[in-house]
Amino acid sequence: MATLVKLLVTSLLLSSQMLRASDLVFNTYIDPPYVSQGDEGVTGISIDILKLLRQHSQLNIELHLLPLKRAYAVALDSANQCVFAIERTQSRESSFIWISPMFISRYAIYQRKLHAKHLASLDDLTKLRIGSYSGSGVGEYLTSFSITVDLAKTNLNSAKKLTRHRTGAWASDILSAAYIRQQFDLDISPKKYHFYSALRAIACNKNSDLGVLDKLQKSLNQLQKSGQIGQVLSQYEQQYQVDLGL
Repeated sequence: MATLVKLLVTSLLLSSQMLRASDLVFNTYIDPPYVSQGDEGVTGISIDILKLLRQHSQLNIELHLLPLKRAYAVALDSANQCVFAIERTQSRESSFIWISPMFISRYAIYQRKLHAKHLASLDDLTKLRIGSYSGSGVGEYLTSFSITVDLAKTNLNSAKKLTRHRTGAWASDILSAAYIRQQFDLDISPKKYHFYSALRAIACNKNSDLGVLDKLQKSLNQLQKSGQIGQVLSQYEQQYQVDLGL
């Protein structure tokens, strides 16, 4: 009898540990310098913020690397699954519970160095085939204005399409664009047309544990208020010489 009790207690403890193994799963995607994978593991601006959230909230948050479309689909379909950090757009608003804001992304249109045209409004973009990447909120935004958008698998692939004359311009957030221009020798003009800003946020399945999400939101609020997230953003702003609008 004593042995049976011990086995039951052990089983309950193991079950409790398994349930506690992860309060949430964060599904993210390679998008340097927000999320990068290399010799030092998974790094980047979003990962730095995730570390702060884990520490402050004391939640067990598991990280999965997936293609963006897959990360989005998993968060849409499964409880306690989130996708981060994605643009919080009107078309996505009702599909998730949002933990927000993480930070603001500023977007611009880039062209080839020797073929740049003067751009002053969204109407000017209707004359061009604009490159973006699959799952990007900015691609959805441009399409809503009846602008022709060419979607690549990644932001880097979209930039390369521009240099190969497969698109007339490239829509990218300015931090990603700065990283790509710094890391790759591409024929892209540093001049840009700013046209859009969006909140980057954590999008969680609507059937997720509301208590856990409330705790996560409160931690994000406190980290914003204390300036710790601003400090992370400032480091990347200085590194890539961009204005994130802090």
